[in-house]
Amino acid sequence: MSDKTKAIFVILLASIISGATTTVSKFALLKIPPFSFSFLRFLVASIVILPFFLKSKVKIDRNFTSLLALSVLPIVNVAFYVLGQKTTTASIGQLLYSGTPILVSIFSYFILKKNVAIKKWFFVLLGLVGVSFAILLPLIEKKSLYSGDLGGNALISIGVIFWSIYNVLSKKYQQRYSPIVITATFIFCATAIFFFLSLPEFIQNHTWLNNLKPASILAVIYLAVGTTLLGYVLNQYAIKFGGPLLASLTFYLLPVFAYLSAFILLGERITTGLIIGTILVFISVALTTYSK
Repeated sequence: MSDKTKAIFVILLASIISGATTTVSKFALLKIPPFSFSFLRFLVASIVILPFFLKSKVKIDRNFTSLLALSVLPIVNVAFYVLGQKTTTASIGQLLYSGTPILVSIFSYFILKKNVAIKKWFFVLLGLVGVSFAILLPLIEKKSLYSGDLGGNALISIGVIFWSIYNVLSKKYQQRYSPIVITATFIFCATAIFFFLSLPEFIQNHTWLNNLKPASILAVIYLAVGTTLLGYVLNQYAIKFGGPLLASLTFYLLPVFAYLSAFILLGERITTGLIIGTILVFISVALTTYSK
């Protein structure tokens, strides 16, 4: 199996696992304050990934310190995401991340000095059109859901920028560290930072702990193990096998699987826009992957 085929398999798997992320996050944030939610999410993920990190026997040196600094970028992304998702809609939150492949292409050019062929730009834009079909057409029927919240949309957009830069820069670190080590480092840092950020929330109002229901706990576990642990590890493997641009195409597939999961779990109908969008997205991913 070629590296490109492996990359395709990895991003498909990551998209399936993380397909319900925005919906589940929105649900959890109704019951749990944003930074407290993030702390719990990363705490669970830290406990699960710790044995794998220790097994790697990472040397604490200047390079690892640099990796710690790099981990700040996705943490900023998560912080802005949970703050923005608190006020905007789940669908809009997912839509904003669909700009990741475009940003990754731009940052790859300026940071890695990697030229992106014009036809690949076209293929990436084709995927953007596809994901727009998948998201915008169903929302036209419910215009109030599309508008979201301006402040929330702006916060998530800032997070998308930091996430795109992280995807590009982390490629260099894979020459020295495994995807698990890179992901574990980020998760540990995020746990520590969100612990301190959650303290004011807990001091101001800790009654939410007494009102937690099994559904909220399951949501945190899903986001910790599925989205955070498996999702981020698979993202690093996608970068390793296919590069930052191909890995970022996961955000074209996520809306598709998000709607499919809603169809299976919630009985929401599949629209013509979703079918057209799905076809365009898969064509875009295939052409971007295998074109030279």
